[in-house]
Amino acid sequence: MQDAQLYNSRIIDTFIKLIKNKYNFVNIGELLNYARMTPYEVADQGHWFTQEQVDLFYERLIKLTGNENIAREAGRYAASPEAMGVMRQYFLGLVGPAKAYEMIGDAVNSNFVRSAVYTSQKLASNRVEIKVTPRPGAQEKPYQCQNRMGFFEAIAAAFHSKLPRIEHPECVFRGDSTCRYIISWEKSSNSFWEYARNYTAIGLILITAICLKQNPQP
Repeated sequence: MQDAQLYNSRIIDTFIKLIKNKYNFVNIGELLNYARMTPYEVADQGHWFTQEQVDLFYERLIKLTGNENIAREAGRYAASPEAMGVMRQYFLGLVGPAKAYEMIGDAVNSNFVRSAVYTSQKLASNRVEIKVTPRPGAQEKPYQCQNRMGFFEAIAAAFHSKLPRIEHPECVFRGDSTCRYIISWEKSSNSFWEYARNYTAIGLILITAICLKQNPQP
């Protein structure tokens, strides 16, 4: 599975945006060349990279930045204004973080990774469980676990100012068959009004549609 196209270019693009903003001393052209990537491939949201390519990218990035935690930082950066395109496209149209986490399987499995299967289960109004199970033959690395935890943090951060709490009781890289994450966050005082706003808008749309149907234009 080493040559399989497993990781969408959006993941690398978020790293690149972080580098430009915080690590602008890094030569991005050299970094991409080392990983056998091109700027055109990174910019193409329909392009996918192999495990070997993303491993080379991360290996070189660690040497160039000296930051061993940059994978998690890049995951969190998905909620930044510079990288908000990913969040806006898949999550910010939803009512709140609970719904966003509930939909994470559909979003990630179809658009971001092919190396693992993401599933989620709601445990409470502000608590979810996410499982990430490798597909047969996939050989993810520990830094990718850190990157997705950063991404999970970014989802809640996109709705609230505080990062969520993430517990990680099971991990593939500790010998388990799946990575399991328990994510919880503080309830926002604005949650009621956010729900009221969204459902009021839906109600108005339905009422308008009914009125138009009953009173068609001549």
